[in-house]
Amino acid sequence: MNLVIKQQKPADKVWRDEAGVEIPFNRTTKYEKTAEVALSKLAKEALAINRKLEAFKTDLKGTVEAMYAAFVESNDGKATSKKGNITLYNFDRSIKVEVNVNEPIHFDEEFIKLAKAELDALLADELEGTSSWIKGVISDAFEKSRGELDTDKVLGLKKHASRTTDERYHKAMKFIDQAINRPTSKEYYRVWVRGDNGQYQNVQLNFSAI
Repeated sequence: MNLVIKQQKPADKVWRDEAGVEIPFNRTTKYEKTAEVALSKLAKEALAINRKLEAFKTDLKGTVEAMYAAFVESNDGKATSKKGNITLYNFDRSIKVEVNVNEPIHFDEEFIKLAKAELDALLADELEGTSSWIKGVISDAFEKSRGELDTDKVLGLKKHASRTTDERYHKAMKFIDQAINRPTSKEYYRVWVRGDNGQYQNVQLNFSAI
């Protein structure tokens, strides 16, 4: 993050507002002068903390990767690509470090429309022994919550493919396969320390967006 805080000071004869308009310093209000100092201070401190978090995250990631490799080697295991979740402990397990990998699935809306059209056509025929059990499953799968489809429900349609020989259902499943889009996975690191009560407490480090 390459941000620079440009604080305007009393020594400046004029201050510039967001539109670039020059305002004589002696025309600024007491609040504006105070806000310039206080908010600039907060922003500078926030950037300093952000840089420390970036450095810590880099160190944490490198340490976890090294310790995972050491763990595999110490157990005569074969190192694999570190794509799954990882949990590491110290000797007395009072410290726990977790790496959780999130691989979200998004759907291409146009392929989903094609899949739904095939399934709607299947239901419209009111096929005996087919629509009676699958109508609810299909309807539920395409219901949206906050404008988004439920990934598990949509993919859940695929497990019912063996229950029907209707080609439209199988065609719809192929469209769903084509609709699947997996953006770049994201890793979330968490450090836990066990408290006096024996429970792990998460050390809050909100740097997942860095």
